[in-house]
Amino acid sequence: MHKIHMDEIPNDVFGLLIRSEGKTVSALGIVADLSAQEALVSALEGSQSRTMFPITLPSGPSLCLVLSMEGLQVALVRAASLDATLFDFVAAVPFAFDILEQILNDPYRGLTVADHTGSMLYVSPVHEKFLGFPHGGTRGLPAEEAIPNSRLRSVIESGKAEIGKTQELSNGVTRVVTRRPIWKNNKVIGAVGSVMFRDANAVSEMAQEINQLRTQLEFYRRELSDLRESQQAMDELIGDSQAMARVRNEIARVAKLDVPVLIIGESGTGKELVARAIHRLSRPNQALISINLAAMPSSLVESELFGYAAGAFTGGARQGRPGKVEMANDGTLFLDEVGDIPADIQIKLLRVLENHVVERLGSHKSQQCTFRLVAATHRDMDDLIRNKTFRHDLFYRISGVTLRLPPLRQRLEDIPALVTHFIEAFCQRNSLPVPDVDPSVSRYLAEQSWPGNLRQLKHRVEEALVFSGPSLLTLDAFQRNEAFRDDSPLDTAQSETSTVQDSYVPVKLQRLKAVERTVAMRAVELCGGNKLRAAQQLGISRSYLYKLLR
Repeated sequence: MHKIHMDEIPNDVFGLLIRSEGKTVSALGIVADLSAQEALVSALEGSQSRTMFPITLPSGPSLCLVLSMEGLQVALVRAASLDATLFDFVAAVPFAFDILEQILNDPYRGLTVADHTGSMLYVSPVHEKFLGFPHGGTRGLPAEEAIPNSRLRSVIESGKAEIGKTQELSNGVTRVVTRRPIWKNNKVIGAVGSVMFRDANAVSEMAQEINQLRTQLEFYRRELSDLRESQQAMDELIGDSQAMARVRNEIARVAKLDVPVLIIGESGTGKELVARAIHRLSRPNQALISINLAAMPSSLVESELFGYAAGAFTGGARQGRPGKVEMANDGTLFLDEVGDIPADIQIKLLRVLENHVVERLGSHKSQQCTFRLVAATHRDMDDLIRNKTFRHDLFYRISGVTLRLPPLRQRLEDIPALVTHFIEAFCQRNSLPVPDVDPSVSRYLAEQSWPGNLRQLKHRVEEALVFSGPSLLTLDAFQRNEAFRDDSPLDTAQSETSTVQDSYVPVKLQRLKAVERTVAMRAVELCGGNKLRAAQQLGISRSYLYKLLR
């Protein structure tokens, strides 16, 4: 082994100070000068037993390592740069030496250091013991002799780090190893290796735990995204009444399931809005294809639904045309007013829904089609089936889940929000300022019967905006044609009503305001005084019920 003589130590880099019983015995290198000795002695006396600390000598900043035993004190000094990370670390941390000691003696991590030739300079005690060497027994050995399957020499030669690699050691033991080259002045001067003293199975378990956490994080991200999408998809469904809360909850439940949905509600209740919400929640990146089966002659329904081939009939497009079913492939097909579909078309639609295959008129070529089916009607489907104008087997095919929409008269508390929505949409469309609303308007609108539901309310609001001032929407604007309107009295109960309502709503009503308090009181009576249950039966909020009972 090569021995280092004192005359080989650079005088401008290293220094050595030896003191015995408080007196300087020897001073060499950068502390040979008297002023440097005085600075070092002063720092030693103020070091408060620190083993490693920074010091500023006349020659510049330096790091000092102190070894003490039985009255003898040895200080090793090395010149350092002020911008050196190690200098900053030692200067900032009083127990820097203790940290380094703990790192080198870590029982779960071994440290190995080789010089630029691949010869071992240092192996931490825990790794020496594992390899079966006495303390210092690996010094000077080639890395391959000291450590089985060592790749320190390869890292030195390539200058590239190897992070988190597995390495087989003695007795078939596998460890996780990281090797890094050490660079100085654009040259590799050595390499350092770090061995994790946990086996590969333990590391694998840790990786599995991390993967589980990532999976959970991704799940919650999807849930949050779905929640946002659900909110956006239902933005068109205005109102916070209990009836609308039920509708939103049912939409959210069925949208993610691959089942056909039948929406039942009076004209103008927003069946198409519900269909759009279901589509946005289930197949947002695909097409929503709609067809109103009551808005066209029965002779055209078949070609509109199933399309036609070239030359199928006179007047058709020469190249033929796809039908709505074909266009909805991978998307959503919305059959509006499905109760009006001609009887001769029903059997063909049933076959398409059962087999997911469609043929254009005039063609024998079948095409596979997969789509989400949503249908809607304002008709009483039970009556249609009893009268044999609608096939019961087709009904079961289109009504995997049935959603019933409340008429406006069952959600009167939503009128203020609906009015605000219609006003903002109208003003934005026509580049007009949004006016304030006279408080009496909502009370007046709540007294109306609304046989046309949301569609009628929207028409009334927009008509009133045309004839109202720019800053205030007044009651007078709504009452312009009051004498000519025939929609105020409600002559019959027009839609499905709850059990409680059916028991006391009279056949002929005058004005809604005149009977709503009586209706509310009777509902509470029938529910045994339970106001929450009465509100649920009436399809209104409990707060609105209290308002009616005042």
